[in-house]
Amino acid sequence: MDTIRFSLMPHLAKPVNLPPADAAKLQAIVKKGTHKSRKIARARALLAMSSGKSAAAVQAEGGISTTQYYRLKGRYLAGGLAQALEERPRSGQPPKVTPALEARITSLACSELPTGAARWTLSLLNETLVSLDYGPAVSKETIRQVLKKATSSPG
Repeated sequence: MDTIRFSLMPHLAKPVNLPPADAAKLQAIVKKGTHKSRKIARARALLAMSSGKSAAAVQAEGGISTTQYYRLKGRYLAGGLAQALEERPRSGQPPKVTPALEARITSLACSELPTGAARWTLSLLNETLVSLDYGPAVSKETIRQVLKKATSSPG
C-alpha cells in the first residue's frame, strides 16, 4: 500500500522584490499624496513588503488588514504593479438614474405644465415621467436631487 508523505518543512512565502522603476513609482505615489487613500495605503504596503518587513509590520505601516495584505501581495506577484494598485470593478446594481434620464427629468421640469396643474411638483414630475415612458418610477428625493444638480427647481 502506498503512503502519502507530507513535508513538515514550512512553505516559505515568496518575497516581493520591486524593480527600481516600480519602487520609484510607489515612492512618487506616497510622496505626492494626491491619489486615493486606498491607493496610497497599497503603495506604502508594497514598499514595506519589498524592504523585507514581516507581515504584521507591513499591516501596521500600511494600515491594511491581514486579508488585504495577502490579496495585495498575490495581485502584485500575479499581475504586476498596475493590477495591485488599481481598484477592480465592483459588482452591484447600476444606478437607476442615468445621464439620459437626468436630462429628461430636467427638460420635463422646464416644459409646459399639464392642464389643471398650477406648478410642477415632484410627484407630478414622477407621474409624468412614467406616463411618457421615459424611465422607471424613481423617488421624489431622487428627482429633487437631479433638479438641484441641474440648478433648477420645480415650479
